[in-house]
Amino acid sequence: IFVHGWRMDSYDRIKKIFHERMMNDLGWNMYYYSLPYHFEREPEHSLYSGELMISANLNRTVESTRQAVVDLRALIHWIKANKNGPVIIVGVSLGGWMTNLLAALETEIDIVVSIFYANRLSYAIWNTIPGKFIREELEQHGVTYEDLKTYWEITDPSQAVPKVNKDHILLISAVYDQYVHLEDADKLWESWGKPERHLYNCGHAGIVLCRKKLALDTISFIRKKLKQLHEG
Repeated sequence: IFVHGWRMDSYDRIKKIFHERMMNDLGWNMYYYSLPYHFEREPEHSLYSGELMISANLNRTVESTRQAVVDLRALIHWIKANKNGPVIIVGVSLGGWMTNLLAALETEIDIVVSIFYANRLSYAIWNTIPGKFIREELEQHGVTYEDLKTYWEITDPSQAVPKVNKDHILLISAVYDQYVHLEDADKLWESWGKPERHLYNCGHAGIVLCRKKLALDTISFIRKKLKQLHEG
């Protein structure tokens, strides 16, 4: 299962990394999930894909996150009931954050790969480039950083111990990421007991620039873990 990033308007970027290698070379089933308010779920009055998922509307942001978790858990349970084999979830950017939230809640996931993930949504909105305008809007309405941390605490995956086997989690972060700061990504890695992690010497654009490396690292990790699951 793939979970895309915030404001992506198609799955093209993620398909370019993984689709051919996984589908054609390995014959795996691929599921592409659309986050609330993205792609075909984007309302007509929305200015861009994902505008209404993460915004200064604090409650709607939490509800959108909850909806995504419910949707994905339903999909995971459907796959487990109707197909054979393990369930692997791969998230990119905001999708990585969603994937981490799922890993903290869902026991039916076998392998998790989280790529250039955000950890605390409040941190990302307050301290990074993509959150700049949302932060301005919040401040205009008298919301402080402390308020925001409290409002969105429920969406913080680093508060919980993952339900997925720690040895089956791969975290990938970019050292120079201006969109998802390494300091925030470190928090999750440390609170989860330091699962396997790769650090890339690039920024967030590494999603495009390091396509080959991302594919190789992700697929070799998954194959290694599938072998262990099979042998176990």
